[in-house]
Amino acid sequence: MGILLLCLISGVGLGWKRWLPQRILAWSGRAITLGVIFLLLMMGIKIGVDPETLSKLADYGLQALIFALLTVTVSLGLVWVLERWFFPSHSMIGFDMEIDKNAHPYRMTLIIFVAFGLGIGIGMIFFPETGKHYLSTLTNGALYLILFAVGLDLGDNRKIWKQIIHFGWYVFLAPAGVAVGSIIAGMLAGKLMGWTFMEGGAVGAGFGWYSLSGVLITELHSTSLGTVAFLSNVIRELLSILLVPFLAQRVGPLTLVAPGGATTMDSTLPLITAVGPPGVAVISFVSGLCLSALVPILVPLFL
Repeated sequence: MGILLLCLISGVGLGWKRWLPQRILAWSGRAITLGVIFLLLMMGIKIGVDPETLSKLADYGLQALIFALLTVTVSLGLVWVLERWFFPSHSMIGFDMEIDKNAHPYRMTLIIFVAFGLGIGIGMIFFPETGKHYLSTLTNGALYLILFAVGLDLGDNRKIWKQIIHFGWYVFLAPAGVAVGSIIAGMLAGKLMGWTFMEGGAVGAGFGWYSLSGVLITELHSTSLGTVAFLSNVIRELLSILLVPFLAQRVGPLTLVAPGGATTMDSTLPLITAVGPPGVAVISFVSGLCLSALVPILVPLFL
């Protein structure tokens, strides 16, 4: 865990100070995407070479669905309560971010599934026995690189701090509610399905970031729990894509971003911005940013 945090923090520091060439900073987003694809390929291979995990995929899928439904439901309920109690609606007036509303929310999910499925196929059909010994080394190296790139991206994005100041502390109500709700729901769901409270909490602490949380749990715990975490957080993103248009005219801006968890800073951000009120993009981005930063900290802590 210490190395993971060091990579993240050093990336934030270098990105904030902008001590690296701008071309490298600009490539941090692409490095994250490529690293995520590689990680899911490796995770798929680990499942493909493990007959026991393969035989239980259907059971893991059902568990993942329960995890996803509970984490989304509890997150929505808790954020709705916090919004009703604390959030002043007038703070949304006259403020927004420029967002590419034409971005396709399903594109990255499709790429992830292809990489994951390809990895399973490689593991089942022709992955050499000697190659198993190098999977953890390759995965760890990619994890370190991704977290360093995430840190660079966060540190380099200074504009977001001005937007946070505009809203004040209210902007953190959404990620706080999502984090607490997801972890509590994950603990309860895990206990119901035979996992411990801490194992369930680790799944809940993925907050929809399926690639990183799934791989982290696979490396720190087991392929079985990592598979549940990956599938659960994928389903969470799909549920949020289905729920957001339905919720847009029925709830406030904080509750609107709750289902998406960490994905609200990237894949589900265009959809939320398109259907939500002016200013929701800032809340969406900050919520996703905070939750994404918490994943590599909380998941190892629970395990």
